[in-house]
Amino acid sequence: MNAIAAERIDAGHGPEIGIAALEKKPIGRIGALFPDPLDDDADDDEVVVTTRRAIGRVALVATETASRFQREAVGHDPMSWMFSPRRVFDGAAAIDACRDRDACMRGILVHGLGLGLDVERSAVDALLASDGEDDDFDESEFDYLYGGGAGAGGSSQSDRDAVARSTRLRLFTATIAETRENRMLQAFHASVARSAAEVRARLAGRFGPDLADAADIRLGIHPSAPLVIALVPSPVAAMIVQMGEDCASSAARTFAVDIQQVIQA
Repeated sequence: MNAIAAERIDAGHGPEIGIAALEKKPIGRIGALFPDPLDDDADDDEVVVTTRRAIGRVALVATETASRFQREAVGHDPMSWMFSPRRVFDGAAAIDACRDRDACMRGILVHGLGLGLDVERSAVDALLASDGEDDDFDESEFDYLYGGGAGAGGSSQSDRDAVARSTRLRLFTATIAETRENRMLQAFHASVARSAAEVRARLAGRFGPDLADAADIRLGIHPSAPLVIALVPSPVAAMIVQMGEDCASSAARTFAVDIQQVIQA
């Protein structure tokens, strides 16, 4: 029986994964062994009892994985990511774990935010928890965006809640300027998110937690900021401004701009 071996060679920045068709017992492999889906069914195939909803969850995470890898030009096979053990699923593979709703949510968040390919579960759970709290939409934040609407306008609490939920996605930009070990990094990032913490999590996935902590994250884009002037061409800045005015569009969910330059001393 042919099989697919999902192999994790490097669990650091991201997994280096290989797929091989095996006729014999695999030697020295780390990960899990799965029957080749292109083979015919066999009498000794493992029977998995599941539901149509659970199959849909796995398909959803697989779609998000492939879309993210294509969008960010990730140099790994999305099928292998689905087959490999991941810390975000407590060591299980997405193909098994994501039949569960909570694991499915974590898988979607990992790829929706562009987090590391082997991110810790605790980090993703913290983001999911803060996402639930964001439904409350702080009073001062509402007044900042809408000029204290409930006073003279007489809008009801239900109206305020409806507007708040429809405007949760907003444009954020971030800049990084760091010099370490004779290497200067300047970077600009723009994306639509619910909060600055969500943007910082994306930056951690791209640049690591140290540089993400050093990022200057702001609501909207500030064209006069020195790094924006230095890194962002005017047509790109205009496109970012336009996206900031249309955060409710379907394109906003996957919108992201990353520009960086590295100078080696």
